[in-house]
Amino acid sequence: MAAEIHRMFLVVGAGPAGLGLAAFLGQNGLNGLVIAKVSGTADTPRAHSFNPFSFECLRDLGIEDEALKQATRGRSFQSMRWSQSMVGEEYGKVLAWAEHPSTVGHTFGLTPCEYAEFSQSELEPLLVRYASHHNFDVRFSTELIAVEQLKNASGHTQYVCTVQDLISQSTFKIRTRYLFGADGARSHIARSLNFNFISKPSGAKACNILLEADLDHIMRKERQAALHWILKPDRITFPGLVAHLRMVKPWKKWVMVAFGPNGTNPFEGLTTESPELVDCVREVIGDDFIHVKILRLDSWTVRQSIAERYSIDDANVFLLGDAAHRHPPAFGLGSNTCVQDAYNLGWKVAYVSKGLAGPGLLKSYSQERQPVGAMLVHNANQGIRAQFDVWETVGMFAPSREEGAQHLAKLSQATEEGAASRAKVRSAMEHVEVELHSWGAAYNQWYVSTAVCLQDEDSKRPTLDGNPIIEPQVTTYPGSRLPHAWLDIATRHKMISTHDLAGKGAFCLLFGVGGEGWKDAARNISHTTGIPINVYGIGYGLDYADIHREWYGKRGVEESGCVLVRPDRFVAWRCQKIVDNCEAKLRDVLDAVLSRNEL
Repeated sequence: MAAEIHRMFLVVGAGPAGLGLAAFLGQNGLNGLVIAKVSGTADTPRAHSFNPFSFECLRDLGIEDEALKQATRGRSFQSMRWSQSMVGEEYGKVLAWAEHPSTVGHTFGLTPCEYAEFSQSELEPLLVRYASHHNFDVRFSTELIAVEQLKNASGHTQYVCTVQDLISQSTFKIRTRYLFGADGARSHIARSLNFNFISKPSGAKACNILLEADLDHIMRKERQAALHWILKPDRITFPGLVAHLRMVKPWKKWVMVAFGPNGTNPFEGLTTESPELVDCVREVIGDDFIHVKILRLDSWTVRQSIAERYSIDDANVFLLGDAAHRHPPAFGLGSNTCVQDAYNLGWKVAYVSKGLAGPGLLKSYSQERQPVGAMLVHNANQGIRAQFDVWETVGMFAPSREEGAQHLAKLSQATEEGAASRAKVRSAMEHVEVELHSWGAAYNQWYVSTAVCLQDEDSKRPTLDGNPIIEPQVTTYPGSRLPHAWLDIATRHKMISTHDLAGKGAFCLLFGVGGEGWKDAARNISHTTGIPINVYGIGYGLDYADIHREWYGKRGVEESGCVLVRPDRFVAWRCQKIVDNCEAKLRDVLDAVLSRNEL
């Protein structure tokens, strides 16, 4: 009979979502187990674009600086260019998030963090170390092979997971109260527990090639970008192939992502030893003599799928990361959304398991994160389609190499047909530009759920003036991200972000001059309930000075009012001004947000 062990919290999957969740649960004082079929952390870069709002999550764990030391930083690494080869003539370039003049202001006003190239292969070891140092065991080479759902004597749902040790080939069972499916696009948990998905057919295939090639001699500043799309309609090797190169380590290690004609994997059946792969990479680079070493091939399929819900009510099973949302890498939100799923879920599980919140709080996870995942899946697929338009305009879909060359030649012709071709290229690139200016898609993750209190709002969410994918909405309207503002510690003359006051597993209450009554209220409630609440005054004579007047412009309440921030740094509730009985008011709000009527 297989041995059985007991763990309150079992995370299946050790990617950014699973390891991120283990880290956030550990931060909140919980202990549990992560299992993964793979033998270790990611051995290829995979997801790479890491946005400021994910760095904010790492900042909460205290590991942002360590991550940035490993990241490749710089505004030029965020842009995208299209050319005939790495050294060939360019079709165009789009300046991205922190480089384009129209968006550079967001870099300083929205967040204390930054965009950077921070690959999954660098992120995962960082999270493993944090999680394992905070009471979560991480066990690789351990495959989930069966899940059984049952009720214990108290009527609580439990799961008995049969797993196999892939080294010894022995099997054992893990009994758990909370089960988290972070096991990727082929999620065993999603299939076993009958989660339903909204999917659209796609199935286009692609292949990633991890390679080494020293391009120091060609990567002058003007050629630096996050992605280099190589479009050569008269290609000699692999006709019809579209590829892009992205830097892994400047300028010697790269990933080449290749798409074949009609949605095919252009390298089907090839291996790292296939000499035609080296020829292909050399043509993409534009140098027939450069030394190329192929390290790894990984094929993948474009998906468009989102779970209808991320959890099953009253069953304590949850999906997060790629197990819940499946999409191509356009918009660069993949690993970011995985980490942010975990950040949203971690504190909620901790509060419920500690008896600080009722089980209804857990329902808010799906209410809040499923719409975010649906937005990501939709926009990522829109982003791929926008790229297809660029490919078509330069002749990549021509039926032959000769016709592709003719199509390409039109771009330089002083004819009406040539002018029309150039206009199509510009228009197609403008559609792609939406992706690279998508501060709104990353920032505007507005939550509507039982964990957000609107009882003191006299109107609906303010209307956003502009495209919500591009324009971020900065507000303290409940369900919004806590606005970032730089504050000064009056006695130390040291700048600190409002974000550094919040998080760390606790609620945060911010008030101004005349709102001191909120402080005593929060402290009394924290003392009697155990709910951790950090309270700070911002204003003259208080804890922090708003010397740049940033918080004044963003706080959305009067000086005596307050803003209550959840542990994941989203606004739970706000009150325009001080009330007669601050403690009763704040207690009612916390009871609602945390579903404490169920305790």
